[in-house]
Amino acid sequence: MKTLAIIFLACASVLGASAQDDMKLSKSELKMLQKEQKKAEQAALEEEMKGLVDAMITYQQFVLEADYLSDKYGTRIPVQSTINFIIADSLEGVLQFGSAMTNGYNGVGGSTINGRINNYKYQTIGKKKDSYSVSFSFNSSLGTYDITILVTSNGNADATVRGNWSGSLSYHGRLVPISLSRIYKGSAIN
Repeated sequence: MKTLAIIFLACASVLGASAQDDMKLSKSELKMLQKEQKKAEQAALEEEMKGLVDAMITYQQFVLEADYLSDKYGTRIPVQSTINFIIADSLEGVLQFGSAMTNGYNGVGGSTINGRINNYKYQTIGKKKDSYSVSFSFNSSLGTYDITILVTSNGNADATVRGNWSGSLSYHGRLVPISLSRIYKGSAIN
């Protein structure tokens, strides 16, 4: 982070000092400076996102909004992220899947299950130790589900839900803070 700040300050001072000399810089030099500035801005955004993802995982407060669902065979289908999600809010959680084409048990074409989160564990993974592996048990009135989530530093996530049956359901999407989530929760099965 300090390196990014130094690079950004160097670029800013060069641009400020050479404001009068802009006419003397060639087009290629200007493009090079702009490219370096964009790189510094992108690196700062990536660092900020990494910090946000770390906070969501550490404090157990996030929503995985799924863009795709897949079964145990890997068959992937696109879904609406507003009605297909996993919520972890400290010790409480919600699993929901749905379809806008039908009503289903929950009013959004699928099922909504409220439950309690137990045995929440996470660890950093990857060469740079910037991704996460999260696992927890989800206890509900319908049974216990084991959930494993792999999260990259930019918030992309894949979750696998295994329950009382032989199959599994996987959610593919991104992690979002609960306060910024745009989900619609259906009627829960209790």
